[in-house]
Parts: sequence; structure tokens; C-alpha cells
Amino acid sequence: MVSVTTSLNVPSHPSAQLTHRGTARSNQSSSAETASTTTDDSTTGTSSTAAASTSTDDAAADFAKLFCSVPAPDTSTPAATNSAPTAQSVFGDNPWVTNPTGVGPAGSYAFNPMYFATPQTAEKVAQMLGGTVVESNQLVSGGNFAQQQPNEMVELPNGNTVNAGLVAAFYTHGYPQSYIDQLIASTVSNT
Repeated sequence: MVSVTTSLNVPSHPSAQLTHRGTARSNQSSSAETASTTTDDSTTGTSSTAAASTSTDDAAADFAKLFCSVPAPDTSTPAATNSAPTAQSVFGDNPWVTNPTGVGPAGSYAFNPMYFATPQTAEKVAQMLGGTVVESNQLVSGGNFAQQQPNEMVELPNGNTVNAGLVAAFYTHGYPQSYIDQLIASTVSNT
């Protein structure tokens, strides 16, 4: 026959739990650390008691480390090889139009600049992809709305057209060049 005896000093009244919450919790920890197990062997007539030596404080500290610790930076390779290209390092200081706008019945409104590469950025993207620059209004299809600046698009040899500003935006995430090349290849093949 096996019986487990643990002594939890938890108040049974709900209001007592609120007032003695810290006391009940510390008593539970103490009880968990010193819980004892009594084993009776009826065939031999012997009885033994074993004290549990688990520590909930260590487990809680280990669990907290999962969410509170900051990993040390990788210093195994020089910083120069870890640096990812940026939009500014590839396309210059201003890869996108500063404040692209449109107009509509309610007045002027702003567009996301990432859709509006500068002509210089578009030329660089066209050189990278082997295409030609084409200006067109891609975000407004007419009616009562109009773009104030055209989108700089690159027409590719396979007939696809890509937004040069969005290709330049691949360089804003800190990705390595090898991953950016994969993104560009996926964009070029229109997948």
C-alpha cells in the first residue's frame, strides 16, 4: 500500500486566500520541497519514508530565463562579414520619393513611399534585373482619384513588370544578400 502525505497550508475561505495569498504561496513551496512519501509493505511489515528533494524555486528561475534573458551576440565572425546591405548602401541616400501623394474628392492623401522609387533607384533595379524602366500609375485606376507621382516600374525580359520601390524595400529588413537574391528571383519569376 502506498500513501502520499502532503501538508498544504491553504486557507479554505476565499477572502482568507486574498489576504494571505503570499503566505499560502510560500507555505505551498515549503510543503512541495519537504513533501514526504510513506510506503508500507504489508508482505514484510516494513515502513519507509522518503523526503522529496525537488526545488520549485530552481525550476521557476530556469523557466523565467527562457523569457527574460538576452542571448549574447555572436562574436565568432568579424562584424564586417555579418553586415547586411541596406537600401541606402545599394541605391543611395534617398531610394524612394519623399512624400508621394494622391488627390481625391476629399482632398490630398499620402501613399506609402515604398511603392515610389526614385528614377535613380529604378535605373539601378533595371540594371540588376536586366530590364527597362517604365513609369505608370499603378495605385489609382482613374475616376475621382489621381496619383501626383508615377510608380517607377521595371519591365523584365520575361514580360513581367515589378515595382522598383518594392525591390529596393527588400534591403530594409537586414537580410543577407543571398536571401535578397532569392526574394528578387521569386519576384522576377512572379511566384
